[in-house]
Amino acid sequence: MIYRKKSDLEVVPIENCMGGKGTVSMEKLLYAPEEMLGKGRAYVRHTLNPGVAIGSHKHEKEMETMVIVSGRAVHKINGEVQLLEAGDIIAAEPGDTHEIANEGEEPLVLIAQVLYE
Repeated sequence: MIYRKKSDLEVVPIENCMGGKGTVSMEKLLYAPEEMLGKGRAYVRHTLNPGVAIGSHKHEKEMETMVIVSGRAVHKINGEVQLLEAGDIIAAEPGDTHEIANEGEEPLVLIAQVLYE
């Protein structure tokens, strides 16, 4: 069993994540790959303040799912723009290129999981 309290999570600032803009605050929810049974490289909570963006990146031999917990996002995947809000889910599959930005006035909080193909 794995059990962590939010107060025990370390917040790691990531400057210009994937070539994006501003600082993303990352909290590792599981330590990968050992706590993901060797099947993934990330299970994290990201917080993006207004104006912060994760830059464009391509997933090779892995997929990333994101659940929007709060806030609003502009997500661009393979050239298609999507407006996301709390409760929305996206998945970037192997070969997809995507980016996400907080263009709202409130913090954007999302849970991201990256699994190996």
